Amino acid sequence: MEKSLIYGPVPSRRLGLSLGIDLVPYKICPFDCIYCQIGRTPRTTVERRAYVPAGEILKQFREKLSAGITADHITLGGSGEPTLNSEIGQVIDGIQQACDIPVAVLTNGATLGNSAVREALLAADVVLPSLDAPDASVFKFVNRPHPDVSFQSTVDGLVAFRKAYSGRIWLEIFFVPGVNTSETQLLGFKKLIERIAPDRVHLNTAVRPPAEAFAGPVPESELVEFAKILGEKAEVIAEFPKEHRRSTGREMIGEEVLGILSRRPCTINDIAAGLNLHPSEIIKYVAEMLREGHVRAFVTGGETYYRRTEEVEEITPG
Repeated sequence: MEKSLIYGPVPSRRLGLSLGIDLVPYKICPFDCIYCQIGRTPRTTVERRAYVPAGEILKQFREKLSAGITADHITLGGSGEPTLNSEIGQVIDGIQQACDIPVAVLTNGATLGNSAVREALLAADVVLPSLDAPDASVFKFVNRPHPDVSFQSTVDGLVAFRKAYSGRIWLEIFFVPGVNTSETQLLGFKKLIERIAPDRVHLNTAVRPPAEAFAGPVPESELVEFAKILGEKAEVIAEFPKEHRRSTGREMIGEEVLGILSRRPCTINDIAAGLNLHPSEIIKYVAEMLREGHVRAFVTGGETYYRRTEEVEEITPG
């Protein structure tokens, strides 16, 4: 069966109804961030190549369009760093030739020091880079970058991209308690924001299970105060749990996830493969179930597994 590279549309707080496209295989990334919601990066890389050919991506995209799929944004992101796909420029051009839906690119910013990457992204309608550190030591601790990626090259790349790019830049900062949240660090972020000059600054934190258990969430009230310090462009985008009603569709998927976890322990990728959904979508359901106590997480063989709560004591992963 042909692997689906297109997922959604799924609701996004920042991008509305977002149709996602995977440009690289799972966890092809220059970073191994402590807060990553889809797990550890087994081996960081900065190698750019056509991990998935633009022709295959565009073929699947046109099939989605012909099926009547619509969205507020076409989002290049997924399970790794999309700018490592050397044909990302061709993908953006092909999407824009096929439809009028704006193209958004999610990037950790590590590759923006490369002029070829900056050139490839110029046609995108909105670019959403990350910057989680105000200095080199925090950068190494939080992002655990490939040896060829430095804090200075990342910041310089963001500044250079802003000078060349006339579209919208929405900079995301991911906060971890006691790691990048001091007053001095916030002032450091503020200076960097002034240099980079993004159109918006999005403040986020771990509301879903992170790669490292210690990388927990910053309370929403603190993020609101951080936004005041960082200036009028800053806003909190972390999706903290709130009372809401699920749609029938969400209830059905939730029941299927619980059904799978009743039969055997699974990783996020196992569940995603079983339901033909993207891992980033499955994480939303599992995170809510963890909060509500319906499932528990445990680690074995370096992998995080999930199981229904009432059966978790009897687990023998296989």
